[in-house]
Amino acid sequence: MEVFKNISSNLGAALVYITVLLLTAFATIVNLKFGTVAGMLIYLFPASIVVLLLLIDKPFLAFLSLFTINYIISGMSRYLESLAPGIFMDMTLILVILVVILQIFKNDSPLNFKNSLHLLSLLSFIWLLYCVLQAFNPSSSGIIAWATSVRGVGMYFFIIVLLTSLFVSKYKHVRKILILWALLSIFAVLKAFFQKTFGFDFAEQRWLDAGGRTTHIIYSGIRYFSIFTDAANFGTGIAFSMLVFGISAIYIKEFKLRIFLVVTAAICAYGMIISGTRGSLAVPFIGLVVFAFLSKNYKIIIITTLFVAGGYWFLSETSYGQGNQYIRRMRSAFNPDDPSLLVRLENQRILKIYMRDKPLGAGLGMSRGSATTYMPDPVLAIIPSDSWYVLIWVETGIVGLLLHLLILMYILLHGSFLVMFRLKTPEIKGIVTAILCGISGIYIAAYSIEILGQFPFAFITFICMTIVFISPGIEKELINEQYPA
Repeated sequence: MEVFKNISSNLGAALVYITVLLLTAFATIVNLKFGTVAGMLIYLFPASIVVLLLLIDKPFLAFLSLFTINYIISGMSRYLESLAPGIFMDMTLILVILVVILQIFKNDSPLNFKNSLHLLSLLSFIWLLYCVLQAFNPSSSGIIAWATSVRGVGMYFFIIVLLTSLFVSKYKHVRKILILWALLSIFAVLKAFFQKTFGFDFAEQRWLDAGGRTTHIIYSGIRYFSIFTDAANFGTGIAFSMLVFGISAIYIKEFKLRIFLVVTAAICAYGMIISGTRGSLAVPFIGLVVFAFLSKNYKIIIITTLFVAGGYWFLSETSYGQGNQYIRRMRSAFNPDDPSLLVRLENQRILKIYMRDKPLGAGLGMSRGSATTYMPDPVLAIIPSDSWYVLIWVETGIVGLLLHLLILMYILLHGSFLVMFRLKTPEIKGIVTAILCGISGIYIAAYSIEILGQFPFAFITFICMTIVFISPGIEKELINEQYPA
């Protein structure tokens, strides 16, 4: 425990800086003698020491760094082809976990490990345990397929819940996350705006030429994808962001922050529209219905009901604006004879027959094209899941799907109970309400997109879920700050 006190002292700090300088000098020699790659590896070592010491001293910065890297990693991998997003995020998570472990040796650590003991931690652990046991699924092709998927399907959920519980304990933490999320959302929409206005750059064009154009340059127009894996991820995720920012702004007292969130929500709405993602409409439509229910305010109920009903009537019952490619694209979401919907339903019919004798699923890693890689399968190799729930069903069976759905629904019901009966402060109650509305929309949108298994919104959704569960503690902290004993 004395190590940190010594490092923070003048002598300790001097020794650290001298060590870093010596390592940097050594790296320069290696670079000149053995080449750039070897030199860069040595350069990274002293840099990593400095970063680690900084994060140990300011642990919440580690969490914000994780949030930021998670948001931009998919876009980075488009420019750096050798960068594997999953592996890079695993390395980032290991660094953040190391920061958490080293906090144990600090007397003045701001992390309270008791904060991680709540029901969502238990639920995420139960889901992780089920996914771990999938390694013994007799239908699985083997451990390699399982190992490649267990992180995204089960492990990330548990880890992010624990990390959020440890790092986020005060309202100021939630506020900083909200502002960072908003800034990143503005950046993402600006990137899509530049794609629309100035065209795609070399990396984006390369991605389109490699197969992306089949789903993004289509008969109804161009679908813009910003820094995300695809337009569906961008459109649905930015709609989620729009809803959280817009509803949060209603309850936040700070005038400047409220205006900032309203403007950001409007920018996100523009991003949702130009993504050309029909499934993203579920987020505001369902989210606003949930908002009306949770608000218990007749004015909000009337306004949201009129807005949702008017939007549905405009898109499903009229042809106004049909000349606009984005309105035309959104309107097709209400067409029960839409070709892509019919194909999706037919695929699910075939899978239903295939899954009859697999109550525990085909095994983790046996969908999303992995069936061809690990074990050629006449059904799974040719049928895309095209849905988070179908993916869970195929990989973990009806047992896993029911368990997963029960966990998701309990999160929503528990949060609703907190909003309606427990939380009192407008800021905390408003942000939790906004999160629940956004999550509700994500739940429905996940039927047509694997968003709960993709960067960045899988992590963001897990963070939001955790904030819901720890919100009573955050509210208590806020009340103690505002009205100290």
